[in-house]
Amino acid sequence: MTSPVAAGQGLPVVTVTKIIDHSHLNADGMLSLSTLLKWMDITACLAAELHCRKMSVTISMDEVSFPAEEYGKVAVGQALSLRGQVNNAFNTSMEVGVLVTSEALGTGATATVCLAFFIFVAIDESGGKESARVEPVVPVTFEEQHEFALAAERRKVRIKRRQVEKTMASRLLPSPPVSPVTLRSSAVRSSQFGSTSAARTSRRSWVGARAQETLQSMDTTQLVLPHHANHHGNTFGGQIMAWMAEFASILSSRQAKASLAGGRPAGAVQVHIEAIDALHFISPSKTGDRISLHGHVTRVFGTSMEATCPNR
Repeated sequence: MTSPVAAGQGLPVVTVTKIIDHSHLNADGMLSLSTLLKWMDITACLAAELHCRKMSVTISMDEVSFPAEEYGKVAVGQALSLRGQVNNAFNTSMEVGVLVTSEALGTGATATVCLAFFIFVAIDESGGKESARVEPVVPVTFEEQHEFALAAERRKVRIKRRQVEKTMASRLLPSPPVSPVTLRSSAVRSSQFGSTSAARTSRRSWVGARAQETLQSMDTTQLVLPHHANHHGNTFGGQIMAWMAEFASILSSRQAKASLAGGRPAGAVQVHIEAIDALHFISPSKTGDRISLHGHVTRVFGTSMEATCPNR
C-alpha cells in the first residue's frame, strides 16, 4: 500500500506500508534483510519518479545500519512503514531518504528500524542511457529546509569519498580491469550474537582467535530472470542488494564457524548484518545476464567482521 504526496506541496513523499508475515522472515526468525532492501529500493524509486515524472534508476546508497537491538524486535503481525522523501535534486540526480519504522498494531508502539539515503538518476524519455534534467525541489517547512541543506552537504561528502576511492584504486590496481561491473563494492559488517546469555558472554573468547589465518572467501553466480527485472527492463537494484545480503550472510556465517576456538560456545550463535557501507551501481544489467559475486572477509574485529562483496 502506497500513499504519495505530489510535488509542489513541499518535498515529494511516498509511504509504503507492509504487514510482516512468516514469508518475510529468515531462518533465524528475523525480518529478512534481503526483503527489506527490496522494499526500501522500491520506496525510494517511487518517490524519485513521483518528483521527476521520468524513469529513474538507483545509482548508490549511503551507509545504512541495522542495529540488532531494534531490528530483532520486528515481528510477525507488525506493520512496517517505509517513508521515502526526495530531500534535494541536483541537475539530473536526486537524494531520497527512506525511513523505516515498525508498529505493533495491538499497542500502537513504534520504533525506528533504519534510515538510508539513496541517489537516483532520471533517464531520458526515449529510454536510452542518457540522464535527464530534473526540476529542483522546493522545501516549505523548517524540517524540509533542514533536510534540503543536509542533502547538499552529504553530496559533497559523496564526491570527496569517490575521489579518495579512485585514488586508492589507482594505487592498488594500476590497470583496473574493464568489465560489466554492476556494483563497485560494498563492505558489510557482521556481528555475532547468541540466543542465550552464556553465548553472549563467551563469544569474545572464540570469534577472531584464528580469524586472521583463516579468512574466508567465496564465489557465486546469479542468472537474471524476467522476474528480477524492474519496470524499465533492467535488473532491479533491490534484487542485486538482496543477493549481496544473502551472499554476505553465508560468507560471514562460514567465517564465524572457521573462527571457533576451543569448540562451539553454549547456546545458538547467529550472524547478523549490522551495516552496509556505501555502494555504487556502475552499469546496468538485464534479463539473461550473469551476475557474479566474489567476496571475502577482510578483517575480524573481536565480535564483528567486515566482508567485501563486489559484483560483476
